[in-house]
Amino acid sequence: MTTERIARRARVLAAVTTVLIGVVPLAVLIVLASAGADAEALRTAYGIKVMPDDPDVGPTMVWLGVEALRLGLFLWILWCVRGWLTACGRGQVFAGQTARHVQRIGTGLLMLAVAHVLGNTIIIAALTWNNPAGQRSLAIGFGSTEVLLLLAAGLMTLFGWIQSEAARLSAENEGFV
Repeated sequence: MTTERIARRARVLAAVTTVLIGVVPLAVLIVLASAGADAEALRTAYGIKVMPDDPDVGPTMVWLGVEALRLGLFLWILWCVRGWLTACGRGQVFAGQTARHVQRIGTGLLMLAVAHVLGNTIIIAALTWNNPAGQRSLAIGFGSTEVLLLLAAGLMTLFGWIQSEAARLSAENEGFV
């Protein structure tokens, strides 16, 4: 694949990523405004059997805070992806800054995996806190989503290191010319 084809595809993907950065938060706001977050939706989303039909403000704010943090991490990852694609679109595939974007993507994916595991645990504990004794829940889950996030984080970090080494070699080769 030629450098120009890589740059062209990277520019298209950077534009798609830029649109996603704007559309995702807007979609979340629309869903919250239209459907809301009632007790039944929370029970279904987090697999909770018993919780109050009208959650207090505290547990609802914990849920909102954890989900906002995870959304923020996701948007930061998209921002890093956009930066990487934009640099590739300018032909800076083997630049040191481009490699740092990829390494940040890997870090973000790792943080998102941890936030996913801890976030669900915190949300379930908060939403069941007002249950009677013996009906409160503390659930720690680790499934395919977390495994894939960790694998993607490792692969992106490795790719960032490889790209960093390629940038170093490219700069060294340019020094000889």
